[in-house]
Amino acid sequence: MRRVHIELQRVQTWLFSAPRLRAMVGANTLLGETLRVSLPKLAREGGAWALSPAMEPYPAADSQDPLKDHDDPAADAQDGILARDGGHFEALFANGADAFASKAAALLRRELPGLRFRISIDRDEWKKSAVHLSTELPVLAPCEWTGRGLASEDVQQGDEHASVSMEVQRRHEAAKRAERGQASDLASLLVATTNLKDFRRVVELKELVGSGYIALIHADGNGVGSGAGKTEVERAAFFHGTRVLLRRAVQKAIDVFCAVALSSGNSRQREQAPLIPLMLGGDDLLVVCRADTALPFVVALCKALAETPRGEARFELTLGVGVVLAKHTIPIHRLHEVSEQLAGSAKRRFRGFPKDAPRSVVDWAVYSTAWIDDPEEVRRRDWVRGTGRDLRVLSQRPVDVLGSGLDSLQGLLRGAEKIVAAPRSQFHYLIEQLSRGRALSELAFAELSREARTALKNVGLEQVWRRSGDDGPWLTEVLDLVEVSEIGRLGSSHAALDAPEPVEEAIDG
Repeated sequence: MRRVHIELQRVQTWLFSAPRLRAMVGANTLLGETLRVSLPKLAREGGAWALSPAMEPYPAADSQDPLKDHDDPAADAQDGILARDGGHFEALFANGADAFASKAAALLRRELPGLRFRISIDRDEWKKSAVHLSTELPVLAPCEWTGRGLASEDVQQGDEHASVSMEVQRRHEAAKRAERGQASDLASLLVATTNLKDFRRVVELKELVGSGYIALIHADGNGVGSGAGKTEVERAAFFHGTRVLLRRAVQKAIDVFCAVALSSGNSRQREQAPLIPLMLGGDDLLVVCRADTALPFVVALCKALAETPRGEARFELTLGVGVVLAKHTIPIHRLHEVSEQLAGSAKRRFRGFPKDAPRSVVDWAVYSTAWIDDPEEVRRRDWVRGTGRDLRVLSQRPVDVLGSGLDSLQGLLRGAEKIVAAPRSQFHYLIEQLSRGRALSELAFAELSREARTALKNVGLEQVWRRSGDDGPWLTEVLDLVEVSEIGRLGSSHAALDAPEPVEEAIDG
């Protein structure tokens, strides 16, 4: 009996290699269909090889799983298929493992051109994958969407006609299957279980955000590998349990925002999907949405996750979340790079928590510029002031997602709703003084109008600075609070959610 393991590599980089929204959705559809359908079908065909059933009892489908009809590890293991999610495929073979590996490699190169993968048999590398290099003549017209490959197919998207490569055309057709509810990737299957299926799917980022800003959310499970167990069955049960928890939470959070969209006074918002899941893996999630939907969605997601019963799972799943908010004209691959960095920042903070007190953490960044600089460099330049005992840090990020105080995203969102009607110019002036010293910023705080002071007092903010620990730096909630309150105004006076109250009520409900 031999074990074949296939690992897809740099998946998200490949996902964003085509900059159009429909092409990205299609790429994820192709990825899911290849991993979850085509490879298992190939393994079951037999002929030159034969699968061997697993001897150990793998976990059965979870009755609470929104995708219980599509994720049954016990049924797969009876056929010899041990994994087909999260970028991995694994199967046991009684014979012909090398023949299957050869056919699988050919299938991956054909169905997912440009994607790196690694195949091993009994943990020994079978053969290194090579990314397909185009041999098309450079004098011929290149793909209009990516600039790579020969423009050999025509696609129509709205009023636009474009000549694209065969790879992009396949992504385009796969996205249309997803829009019709005929795709087999996890994101599309989950969308079909939510109220999002009743909304019109947009095909361009500009159509999604209008004159506002776009947000890309990257959520990843915290410390998942550390709790996976030692035996194969324990690991299979663990990873099955975590992906069920995430899917249940995502389903609930999506329905919250569908309800908010339907209650909107804007007819376009009642008809158009408020967000688009780009990828759903075992414990990771990518979502693109309007800027003012992003942070409330993160709160709704983490709240749903915290409230979802764990069942047999011993592990409390929490998320490290990165959110980047910017103009929709910024290349999507750059938004993804920054969202990954921010998620990494959130996960670093999580690792400092006690093991018995896990919680979801978020980091976000707002850019109004035509390009996105490295967030760490921007923060060192703009947020760190003073030295020694007068060291001042102008933002608290990353912060806990859930909580009632201004040191959490949930608390900041509630506070932002309470100050949204206060004089904005005075808050902006106060933020300008933060970098100039404690004395000047405290003076600016003291000179705020009664209306502005009352608004801040109502959210519990009665002073500008607070000391972190006995001898730590000075911190302030002002910048984070005002920035969160301004997100709905990014790009224009348009706000995707006409009234903020239903969002908080829906999340709490």
